[in-house]
Amino acid sequence: MSDFLKKSIAAIALTIAGLTSLAPTASASGLDARIETVGYRDGYYGRSPERHDRWADRRGDDRRARGRCAPWLAVEKARDYGVRGPRIADVSHRRVVVEGWRHHRYTQIAFANVARCPTLWR
Repeated sequence: MSDFLKKSIAAIALTIAGLTSLAPTASASGLDARIETVGYRDGYYGRSPERHDRWADRRGDDRRARGRCAPWLAVEKARDYGVRGPRIADVSHRRVVVEGWRHHRYTQIAFANVARCPTLWR
């Protein structure tokens, strides 16, 4: 009888230990599903406005509310993309096109003519 009592107590103790170890893991696990658009934020493809404007240091101030893409800024961004000898090829009300040389090949980069000059194509 004593053997039966010992085995019963051991079984109850193991059951309680097993149940208490499962409780924290069950509450900690969860399913998190997100659907995010890749790259398209605030009406254009480019950097989000929350991120640091790295061209602000070159300008000397932080003009985030500028309405158009300044040609000099498009040339600076093209230079950052690795274009050697960048120059303005075309400016329209929709885009600013910069041309130059990259990887021993003639190339053009188009920037949208809106604030912060987001890249349209390279």
